[in-house]
Amino acid sequence: MVMIGKWAAALGAVVALGGALSPHVANAKAPGQIILTPQSEEALVIIKTDWWQPAPSMHSAFKLLLSTYVDAEARLSSGPFSGTALFEAKQKNFLDGYLMVPVKPGRWVVRSYSQQDSWALCFNAASFQFEAKPGQVVYLGRFDALSHRQQLTRQAIASGNTSIRGGGFVDYFDLPQGPIFAPVDAPQIAAVQTMLARRVPGVSVPVQAVAFTPATFGTGSTLYGTRRCGGYFPASGKGKGKGKADKS
Repeated sequence: MVMIGKWAAALGAVVALGGALSPHVANAKAPGQIILTPQSEEALVIIKTDWWQPAPSMHSAFKLLLSTYVDAEARLSSGPFSGTALFEAKQKNFLDGYLMVPVKPGRWVVRSYSQQDSWALCFNAASFQFEAKPGQVVYLGRFDALSHRQQLTRQAIASGNTSIRGGGFVDYFDLPQGPIFAPVDAPQIAAVQTMLARRVPGVSVPVQAVAFTPATFGTGSTLYGTRRCGGYFPASGKGKGKGKADKS
């Protein structure tokens, strides 16, 4: 059983992954071994954020999930085995307070924030989208993980879902607050560039500030019909994955 107990009183203890379908993320290299040149087919996305000691049975403090996105249809285009990128807040993944993940070029949306692989904030109603081009480093800014940690704790307490047994999962949908990123300025870009030069010498391209635009996306379901943030979408394309901030 996963439980929010005394930690919840201090708004500090809900900790999770973002859906019933685990994202398939291929990133075998350690952060310092990443290679990116102007000729690379992939892009590199970077955030700065906080880390805290996770619960004893958990490997990461939190997870921030990105998905590929079709802007014209306001829908996720990722599947259970492709089209996702995961920032995992493990201590070994941090370089000077930064997390980074290689992605395929295209349009991406910030999908969910999760803790303890059991609770998640789904950003379907208010998120951000951005484009990543081949051979490009995109800096999204400082991500306020602590605020979302507190937000998720409040949601769990208010809903009564402070303990989950046997692989259960709770998504919180249709939230008015989307992912919180601080605006990016020139000194921040310079700091990221300095970090890469010192810690990731295989990256030889300049850092670009993200160009966020608002985004919403439809939600899917599990094969059992439970609503899910990025779940199963009918092959016909007429299901919930098409809708904007679907509330079924």
